[in-house]
Amino acid sequence: MLVKFGLPNSKVWKSLPKFNTPIPPSPFSNETLTSLYYLSMVVTTPLTIAIIYFSSVHFINPIIRKRQIKKYNKINNIHKNQTELDFTDAQLKKLPPAPYEIATTSIFKIFVLLHNVFLCIYSIWTFIGMTSSIISTMDLFKGEFLPDFFSSVQIENYSLQRLDIFFQSICDSQRGIFSRIITNEGYHNLEIFGWWFYISKFYEVIDTIVILLKGKPSSLLQSYHHAGAMMCMWAGIRYQSPPIWIFVVFNSFIHSLMYFYFSLSCLKIRVPNIFKRILTSLQITQFVIGGSIAILHSFVWIIDTSNIVSKDNLQMISCISTSDQALPIIINVAYLAPLTALFGAFYIESYLKKNKKVKK
Repeated sequence: MLVKFGLPNSKVWKSLPKFNTPIPPSPFSNETLTSLYYLSMVVTTPLTIAIIYFSSVHFINPIIRKRQIKKYNKINNIHKNQTELDFTDAQLKKLPPAPYEIATTSIFKIFVLLHNVFLCIYSIWTFIGMTSSIISTMDLFKGEFLPDFFSSVQIENYSLQRLDIFFQSICDSQRGIFSRIITNEGYHNLEIFGWWFYISKFYEVIDTIVILLKGKPSSLLQSYHHAGAMMCMWAGIRYQSPPIWIFVVFNSFIHSLMYFYFSLSCLKIRVPNIFKRILTSLQITQFVIGGSIAILHSFVWIIDTSNIVSKDNLQMISCISTSDQALPIIINVAYLAPLTALFGAFYIESYLKKNKKVKK
């Protein structure tokens, strides 16, 4: 067995992350991309953008709400100057949207359609590309690295389990999915796919801008989701934590479906309610399963291919071998717990309660 399961490395989890760890070298040869890469890896970049984004949304929300109330009063010929306090939460959710003029133009509608189509195609590209890279890395391990490894330590009659190869390729920093070896074979590695996916989290802020321009307040679920994703992806790529592959693969798959649905909505194509319900269920499932698999990585031990001595002295190292690699797991789990609760509340409000009302 190449891989074994055991207790996490206690030293890793007891020690504090070394925040002054050098930023990994840029995977790009282009000077502009390299400059952008190093700028994006400084913690103040995602943190500042996330704080400004989150604060701005919740500063603008009351303005949008006032516009909605004003429109509601006008529609119903109410002359009283009502405020949010005059409405229940259920009534606030039913207030009509009060779109800004730009949101009613054809150019804006075309832009929103193109935006959703672009993110749908990009998410599909990321999902296919990342899964292909993982498979390619596993093939390299099985076809080249591991036979050579077994030969060098003189182990005969070995058998490789697929789970062994998978975790070895995911966790091995020397020859795994984060290494530059796979790029020599003509594939992108997790470093490149992950960094572009991290950058896409800033672009996705446009989703919130569109909602606000359409005259609807942005929910806590929306703003927390986007702001937290920026920090989670930053931590995973900055410290090259193996479990970040889960975020890239799972989230790109869900986003492929989500932005496909948004694109259909822009085209006024009616989507069955069951599809929306399944989509929300998948989002919740990815948080629970993804977070669990991320934690599982800390219980995985692999062979240290950088320190091969003999078959009698094979050193095993934890998949999460440094406190820096452990930090993204902590950040992601801390982020996913409230997010799962918010999505759960959204699911209950959007589907279960509505079904009860329909039955009544």
